Amino acid sequence: MPNQVQSSTPQLRAAVIDCGTNVFTMLIGEGTHDGWRTQLVLRQPVFIGRGGFQSRIIVPDRFARGIDALKVFHQACKNFNVTHVRVAGTSALRDANNGQRFAQCVRDQLDWQIEIIDGEQEAQWIHDGVALTLPNQWSSPILIMDIGGGSVEFILSDWSTSGEWKALEKLSIDVGVGRLEEFGKPNDPLLASGEQRYHEFMDELMRPVVDVIHRYQPKALIGSSGSFDTFVEIIDGALPAWNSKRAAEIHEIDRVKLKAVHQQLITLSLKDRLAIPGMSPVRAHLIPLSSMLVQWVLGIMPDDSKAFRSPYAMREGIMNSFWQHLCKDGAQGAGASENS
Repeated sequence: MPNQVQSSTPQLRAAVIDCGTNVFTMLIGEGTHDGWRTQLVLRQPVFIGRGGFQSRIIVPDRFARGIDALKVFHQACKNFNVTHVRVAGTSALRDANNGQRFAQCVRDQLDWQIEIIDGEQEAQWIHDGVALTLPNQWSSPILIMDIGGGSVEFILSDWSTSGEWKALEKLSIDVGVGRLEEFGKPNDPLLASGEQRYHEFMDELMRPVVDVIHRYQPKALIGSSGSFDTFVEIIDGALPAWNSKRAAEIHEIDRVKLKAVHQQLITLSLKDRLAIPGMSPVRAHLIPLSSMLVQWVLGIMPDDSKAFRSPYAMREGIMNSFWQHLCKDGAQGAGASENS
C-alpha cells in the first residue's frame, strides 16, 4: 500500500511513467518492502495524439515533443537516483501506425521499454489506483471514470466478500477529448448547440456504458484525477499538495455546482476560460468536452448518485503493482528497466 512508509532512509526508489494521449506523467515512489510513498509527480503536456487521430499516426512535431518530455523525465530519474522504471503507453500510442516506432526511439535513446497497453489493462490499472483512495465497505457499487485524450475508461467496482474493491466491468470507449475535438471540430465556445451535435455520436458509442449503469445502478461516479482535479479547483479551491496528509483522500463534488460550472465552460471562449480561478492552463482548451462527457454520464445515473474526485489514477495503480514485483523479486523487478 502507498503512503505507509515512515523511514527517512528509503531502501528503494522507482518511477512509473504514463504516456497519456494529452499529458505524460511521471510518479516517483520511494520506500521499503512495507510500502511506498509519493516522492515526486511531474507532468509534461505533450498532446501526442493531436492532428493524427484520423490518419492514425503520431505527427512529427508531437513525436518530437513526446521524446523531449521523456528526456526530461529521464534526467529527473537520474537526479533522484531512481533505479527502476516502468513506462506505459495508452490510446494514442496503441492506435498510431508509428506507435511502435516511437517506442523503438525511446529504447534507442533512453534505454526504456514502453509497454503499449490495451484498453482493458488501462482500465484495470486505473481501478487499482483509484481503489487505494476509497474507504472500505463504502457505498457501492460505484462507477469510476477516467477521461483521456484518446479514450475514456469506465470501471464498475463493488466491495467484495474478500474485503477489497473488485472491478466487475471494464470499458474503454474511444471518446477521449482529443479524439472528439479532431473528429467533431467544435466551435469555441462550444455552446449548447455544439454539445447537442455530439450527443448522437456519443449515444451510439456509449451504449455499453448505459447498459452497465442500468444493470448495476451505481451510487457514485468517481472521477480519476485529470479533468476532475480542475473541476474541484474551480468549485472548491486549491487541492491538497501531493505530499500532504490529505493527498490520498477522495473529494465530493457538489453536483449542482458542477452543472453550473459546465454551463459556464460551454459558454465562455478559451480566453475567458483561462481567466476562471482554478482553471488549469493545460486543460482549458479541451475542458468543455470533458465537462460534456461528465454531464452525459451523470444524466443517465440514478438521480441520488453522488460525484467524487479521486487524486489517484493509472500511475498509482501501476506503481502499486510494480512495487509488489520489485519487493517480491528482491528489487530486480519483473518488467523493470534499469537506468544507466
